[in-house]
Amino acid sequence: MSSNKLYFVGGIFLGTIVGGVLGLLLAPASGDETRKKIVEGTEETLGNVYDQAMEYSENLKEQFQDIQEQMTERIGQYKNQIESKIQEIQDEVSEDLSILDEELEEIKKEEEAKAAAEKSEDSPAGSNV
Repeated sequence: MSSNKLYFVGGIFLGTIVGGVLGLLLAPASGDETRKKIVEGTEETLGNVYDQAMEYSENLKEQFQDIQEQMTERIGQYKNQIESKIQEIQDEVSEDLSILDEELEEIKKEEEAKAAAEKSEDSPAGSNV
């Protein structure tokens, strides 16, 4: 409930109480009748206050449930986005690792070829010891 609605409801409560008390006090009646009317008016007013408080409580409960549902939905959306991004990053890293493995294998082959070429250059051809 917005604050304007709360002020309005509070004004209704206050107006009801003040109007009821003034009406009873200004009405021409005996003391017993006046006290009886005040008690009845107070009970009625308290009943109304209780009913409106329960209604306000139910409204708050509904608003909290709505907020909870919205937050649960948003959290789910964020979770899905994060999981998607994590998967995307994992795929990129796997691809990069594959490329690096291929490049490493090429480098190893080149080094082995160089080592073999150097070994064949270092050993004299046709020398038998």
